[in-house]
Amino acid sequence: MSLPRFCASSLALLTLASLPELAHAQARPSSAPSAPAVGAPAATPPVADPVRVSDTVELARVVGLYEAGKYGDCADSLSRLLSADSPRPLRDPDVVESARIYHAACLIGRGKPQLADEPLRAAIRQNPQMKPPDGLVFPPQVIDHFLHVREGLFEEIRRSEEQRVKQAQEQAAKQEDKTRRERRRVAALEKLAQTETYVTRNRRWIGFVPFGVGQFQNGNDTLGDVFLTSEALLAAGTLTAIGVETHLVLQANQLRESGKKVDPSINGRLANWKTAIDYTSYTWLGVTVLGILEAQLSFVPERRETRTRPLPRGLAPPEQDPSLRLAPSAAAVPGGAVFGLSGTF
Repeated sequence: MSLPRFCASSLALLTLASLPELAHAQARPSSAPSAPAVGAPAATPPVADPVRVSDTVELARVVGLYEAGKYGDCADSLSRLLSADSPRPLRDPDVVESARIYHAACLIGRGKPQLADEPLRAAIRQNPQMKPPDGLVFPPQVIDHFLHVREGLFEEIRRSEEQRVKQAQEQAAKQEDKTRRERRRVAALEKLAQTETYVTRNRRWIGFVPFGVGQFQNGNDTLGDVFLTSEALLAAGTLTAIGVETHLVLQANQLRESGKKVDPSINGRLANWKTAIDYTSYTWLGVTVLGILEAQLSFVPERRETRTRPLPRGLAPPEQDPSLRLAPSAAAVPGGAVFGLSGTF
């Protein structure tokens, strides 16, 4: 089957590509060459390097060779443009992909289909999702060759896709872990900003105060409650016993002063209450001394207390840092007063 003819678009691109060169040539001043001296060898004019244009226009030039049926020149030109050792290789990925398809088509048209596998493999590896060449531009031989090469690279493409998916998942996991660590860091900073530490200096002489005061100063509230309760109960028992015993003594003295006989039961009750006074008072004294000793032995020079405070304005979350803040204001003026409302947003 014959290859397609020139496309109108390709001719237009070639015409546009040649316009800058024509204008450049016309802009150069023409000077008549001087006549060579008699007997002198004619000087060979230097060959100017072709003007480097964009990748799209460069490819359009080569496409013109392909459409003109000059497959050898087309294949050689594309081989130079696609080579990494070329001084001016193609850079645009889309243009490179199209150039590789045209390179394979030129090699097939040149009668070397076995050499067309390499550019097709390179194009498929670059874009595993690429579609077959356009059937309106390329003959069936090129399309069939492309499908054959892609089928041979099916396992490689599948592995490449699996590797790409795996890399995407690993990248997503790394990003999620980074976000999680950043969230924990911010939470730790917020907690640190909300925490205040107060240091209280203790005094050793306070440990000599009874009723668990030394224990409370040392931060042992439970033991302080025990000493406070026990000493309070013993003190109340002692004072009660003293009060009852004093009342009985006064009652007995009144009877004696009036010449009456003291009831023996009063003497017995007095003896019992005196015993109660002895027990409660000595026990109270012992518990008090024990509390003072424990407070001195467990003395803590200083206590650290951690308190929570609200975050400074601007650092609190939106739900805790409302954007609208209103405050009333008032000012006295001659003849009256002015009231107002101010706010921040």
